[in-house]
Amino acid sequence: MVSEYMDIIVAAVAIIIIIQTILLIGLSFKLKKLTRSYRAMMDSTGVENLEEVLIGIKQEQNRYKEEINASKQKIEALEQRMPQLKSKVAIHRYNAFADSGSDLSFSLAITNDEKDGVVLTSIYSREGMYVYGKPIQKGQSNYSLTPEERKVIDEAN
Repeated sequence: MVSEYMDIIVAAVAIIIIIQTILLIGLSFKLKKLTRSYRAMMDSTGVENLEEVLIGIKQEQNRYKEEINASKQKIEALEQRMPQLKSKVAIHRYNAFADSGSDLSFSLAITNDEKDGVVLTSIYSREGMYVYGKPIQKGQSNYSLTPEERKVIDEAN
C-alpha cells in the first residue's frame, strides 16, 4: 500500500522542492538588491555599522533639540521685552510764533507700545532756540503738554 502512494509522495515532495527553489531564487535576488542599497547608503559615511550611524544621528538630533529649546527661551525673553522698547517715533514740525516765518519748531515723541517714553520739543524764535524734554507714562506727563506734543504722542502710537 505504501508503494502505491510512493509515486504520489515523491511527486509532491518534488513539487514542493521546486516551489521552494523558485522562492529561494526570488529571495536571493531581493537580498542582493537590498545589500546593494545598503552598501550604497553606507558607502559615503565611512562607517560599516548602521547602528553607529543611527546612534550618531540620534545624538545630533538631541543636540538640535537642546539648541531649539534654548532659542525658544531667548525668543520668549525678547517677546517680553519688545513692548517695553521705545520703538514708536513721530515728529511734528510747526511754526511756534507767527513772526518767525517757517516751521522751525518741532516736537518729537519716542514711546513704546504702552505709550511710555519721552517727548522732546524744540521751540525756535528770533531770540533763541529752547529744547524741552518731558517724560511720558501711559500717554500722559506730569508736565503740561502742548497741543503739538499731544498730537505727536498720538501719532507715535
